[in-house]
Amino acid sequence: MHGEMDYMARNADSRRDIRAWMKDAKSVLMCGFSYGGAPPSEPAPGMGRVARYATRSDYHEILREKMRALGNWLATEVPGLHAVPFSDMSPILERSYASAAGLGWQGKNTMLLGSDLGSYFLIAGLGLNIDLPADSAGPDQCGTCTKCLDACPTDAFPSAYKLDASKCIAYFTIESKGKIPEAFREGIGDWVYGCDICQEVCPWNRFEKPARVLPPPKIATELPLEELAGPASAGVRARLKGLPIARAVRKRLTRNALLAMGNSRLPRYRPILESYSVDADPVLAEQARWSLARLAQE
Repeated sequence: MHGEMDYMARNADSRRDIRAWMKDAKSVLMCGFSYGGAPPSEPAPGMGRVARYATRSDYHEILREKMRALGNWLATEVPGLHAVPFSDMSPILERSYASAAGLGWQGKNTMLLGSDLGSYFLIAGLGLNIDLPADSAGPDQCGTCTKCLDACPTDAFPSAYKLDASKCIAYFTIESKGKIPEAFREGIGDWVYGCDICQEVCPWNRFEKPARVLPPPKIATELPLEELAGPASAGVRARLKGLPIARAVRKRLTRNALLAMGNSRLPRYRPILESYSVDADPVLAEQARWSLARLAQE
């Protein structure tokens, strides 16, 4: 269910229990940090869509530093306290701890949902060597709603509360290194990095909060496809430095842009696609030929 992400199957014990890598841990303190704001408008034709979290500076070190500062303050208040910060980079299932701590519940799209936050928030935590009173897990408030499951264009949810990452648009555009299977290409549409569809349709996101801790976005949630795959790609890569989207190596982002060009059905992309159709890289060449065939169908 995790596609090429073999690391998800490794260190299973340490992911389930923080004490596997923090031996003196007795409690976990979890925090949520909103990255919400004004919902993006419908992208114009010929633009590639980017998940909202990826438009801001890479959050990993920012949130770890916030938690580190909190741990340092706690250490001045509680002699002998040992605190270890973590945020999406340690072998631990942060979402499970966040749910148990009462930050929200796991929705049917497997995202963490908060009744006063929606799902547009990131989580970070502190492992602590002291006992803290336990909070109660948030009750599931999805009810009979299935909007997230119904909206997924690649059918990545085999059932409620279960995600098949090997069918997820975010997985294809961020993690998958080779050819994207043809059966999923049309469903990917104009997404070039990540996907927010199952969040966009969630009724709980009417309660999303503006970001207060995270820095403001550095790029828009849509980027010109010509910039991602055309002659100006070197320039746009420089603009993406320091953002989560920079994780996507040039080849992967180019592949995604070529795919989106085919789905756009815009003839203006024909010259770019034709140049890539004979590229030395077989993945880019094959993707360009598929997209050229899509243009010919119009």
